[in-house]
Amino acid sequence: MQLPSAIASGIALGAIYALVAVGLNLIFGVVKIINFAQGALLTLALYAVFELHSTVGLDPYLALPAVAAVMAGIGYLVQTTLVSRVLGKERTSQLLITFGLAMVISNGCLALWGADYRSVTISYGDSVLGFLGVRVTVSTAIAVIGSALAVAFLYLFLHRSRIGTAIRAVAQQPESAELAGINVRRVYAVAFAVGTGLIGVAASLMAPIYPIHPGAGDSFGIMAFIVVILGGLGSVFGAALAALAIGIIQNLFATYVSVQLSTALVFLVFIVAMIARPNGIFGRTARIA
Repeated sequence: MQLPSAIASGIALGAIYALVAVGLNLIFGVVKIINFAQGALLTLALYAVFELHSTVGLDPYLALPAVAAVMAGIGYLVQTTLVSRVLGKERTSQLLITFGLAMVISNGCLALWGADYRSVTISYGDSVLGFLGVRVTVSTAIAVIGSALAVAFLYLFLHRSRIGTAIRAVAQQPESAELAGINVRRVYAVAFAVGTGLIGVAASLMAPIYPIHPGAGDSFGIMAFIVVILGGLGSVFGAALAALAIGIIQNLFATYVSVQLSTALVFLVFIVAMIARPNGIFGRTARIA
């Protein structure tokens, strides 16, 4: 039963892509800036999980609320102190400031923790669960369930809370939202915080599965950009579905054809999809839902 297990592992990979991509898409949909530091922030969050586990013995899943809160706070500070200064300016300045932030974080992680690979090991993480011929580890199952819950929570937050309604209003019509009395600058900061907080959730879920090193978040950050564009800029739902599709395709190709070429396949799918659907699979770039 290799095929069902490969699909299940692909879903787990796609679930991590989804969390990183949904946060990135939320930031773009509201603030209208592409956050090139998303992958570097994921690396920073992974090291936060590692430090909590190695110094105080905290289970990575129990560390999730703390890491998510810290990353949300960092996101809030990044938006209010850096990103807010380039809003409304040329696109080059916006891209360079997040790219520069990514370089600072990546090199800071390298200086603090070195280039060695580290890991977060939990006693029950590699235990195997079996259901209808599908065999996955406990860590993989938790990653899928946790990601699904996080995306569902984001949906409810955007559609059932007052600040969520404000976020959607600003994403669609910032000028009208400001005329209605919404503090647009504050909403920008909250959206950036939520999008970065999701990175903390992703880090806690993936830490027991993937090795941690200064470039650990880079590949996930790149895949997040692909997922966001395929799903349609501004579409949270589209990003989540595109992430699952990419994860399954990549893992199936790695299982049956070539691990080394699996990433290249993702870029090929991306190129073909962009030729066929330049605005993304779901194609509506102005909405956050």
